[in-house]
Amino acid sequence: MGEQTLALVGATGDVGTGVLRATVRRGWNVVAVSRTPARLAAVQAEHGSAVRTIAGDIGDDAGGARLAAELGPVDAVVVSVHAGYPLRPVLEWPADELNALVAGNVGAHLVAARHLMPLVRDGGDFLGLGGGMADLIIPRYVPLAVAQAAQRQLYRGLIREARGNPRVRIRELLVAAMVNGPSTRERARPDWITEDEIGEYVAELLAEPSAPVGTEDSILTLVSPRAAR
Repeated sequence: MGEQTLALVGATGDVGTGVLRATVRRGWNVVAVSRTPARLAAVQAEHGSAVRTIAGDIGDDAGGARLAAELGPVDAVVVSVHAGYPLRPVLEWPADELNALVAGNVGAHLVAARHLMPLVRDGGDFLGLGGGMADLIIPRYVPLAVAQAAQRQLYRGLIREARGNPRVRIRELLVAAMVNGPSTRERARPDWITEDEIGEYVAELLAEPSAPVGTEDSILTLVSPRAAR
């Protein structure tokens, strides 16, 4: 692979930790981005010089611009961020809270695309991680489904608008499974997908791109290998 650099935004979350481990194993120089300095300190202690850390936030354009200035050119960007949410029926959600949830998911990915995608070298990757609720409705998860469906449409739009100049491979990976990660380990079920399984899949995508630049086939779905058939 050579000296290739990956900017991993959301590197300390349940999914990001798996992507971080898998890409470091494959020889990427990873820049781990998180809003939480204490978690980044733990990342640095675990991975040492293989990882550079940046405390950054893509919640708004000002944060995106600051992060871009600190990052510099990269070969790939992976965005693994989402907003937290309480479980309750959709009619109990105040409109401003629903709007904030959508902004925390969709808006963050838009900020990343606007400020970080220009840093990716020609032929590189910009990959966003989303959820399978984009295609599924479960009671009390409706606002999350709305946010994830909107995020998928954002990536479809980015792909469509880049067709005339497909300099960077834009893709979204929908993880259509509950995630067995650091924050869910104690309650995870055997059929949940692990953060390391997601990380290995993402690392494969970056190593051997499976979709040509600028096509809507670039919206991919990953399910748990133990999901009921």
